[in-house]
Amino acid sequence: MGDGSLSQDEIDALLQGADDMLSSPGPSMAAGPASSGSGLSPVEKDALAELFGGVMGAVAPSMAAYLQKPIRISNAIVELKSHDALVGEFPRQYVQVALGYTGGVNGKNLVVLNMNDAGVISSLMMGDETGKPPAELSEAHQSTLQEFVNGLLSAGATQIADRTGKKGINATSPNLTIANGGSELDLPMGDCVKITYNLSIEGLINSKMYHIIDMAMANDLSRGGRGGGGMAMGGGGGGFQNMPMGGAPMGGVGIAPVKFPPLGEGVPQGVSQNINLLLDVQLTLTVELGRTKQYVKDILGLGEGSIIELDKLAGEPVDLLVNNKLIAKGEVVVIDENFGVRVTDIVSPSERLSKIGTGG
Repeated sequence: MGDGSLSQDEIDALLQGADDMLSSPGPSMAAGPASSGSGLSPVEKDALAELFGGVMGAVAPSMAAYLQKPIRISNAIVELKSHDALVGEFPRQYVQVALGYTGGVNGKNLVVLNMNDAGVISSLMMGDETGKPPAELSEAHQSTLQEFVNGLLSAGATQIADRTGKKGINATSPNLTIANGGSELDLPMGDCVKITYNLSIEGLINSKMYHIIDMAMANDLSRGGRGGGGMAMGGGGGGFQNMPMGGAPMGGVGIAPVKFPPLGEGVPQGVSQNINLLLDVQLTLTVELGRTKQYVKDILGLGEGSIIELDKLAGEPVDLLVNNKLIAKGEVVVIDENFGVRVTDIVSPSERLSKIGTGG
């Protein structure tokens, strides 16, 4: 039109062009936010590979304590597979351990090992330093191997919670069986995600370990990272890029910064004046994984390879004690090749001094 305004036909043409652009995303959108379908975009696959590669890499050193041998689990490769395709990829006999996650993340894990690797790991677990695989996996070998995978995935749950912000992930009881070919694997129905790791144990194994998860868990972890906003790879939704400077989230809702009381605050009167005299005194800090009671006959029957069940579930906070007094709770973490504890709940400074001063 001559006056510079658009006619209705021109407006309709522009709207149609916008619709065409939205329905046919270009290459720039391929690396954008997660897809809304049941599959996984390349970005989501990369996110899962980074997550599980980091998780297993961090957990592996702690598993060396079980084996008395250095172990490395690395190079996670993520593939989307149909049920039938996976069945065809496992033509021989394998050991499988199924374990579920509930709480912060819900879904099914299936760890698959070839028979030789399973035999080596179970032999090491039972104290055979040579790692020679047995001719047949006995009930004792299967039990120790199941405990190994349980420890691997339970520690992995803690790592996943730390890396994604999905707290309170609980591991269900593991179930080990021997599968004669892929048709006997306890696979999820429909599509699922296969994660292949390089598995190496010094001088004994240089092989593969397979980790299969269902699509519900894969979608949850690839699209629902910290704060439920995705793992923020390649410009995905949520993440730190949507947090403006100054600490207040978008939308005008202010969040007051957390203020921690100084150590001396709340210390009983009369104690604070002399507290400096005690600061160099060494105390024994004990981390308690759990407890149990056993009959004398059971204790006398313990030997190498025995497994003792404690009163805590996998993933529960551990207790931190000073002078046998509970002062805090925390989560077990791995720092380089050492265990550590991240404090998640702690009593006030005054209560800590009171407990320390009671002398047990």
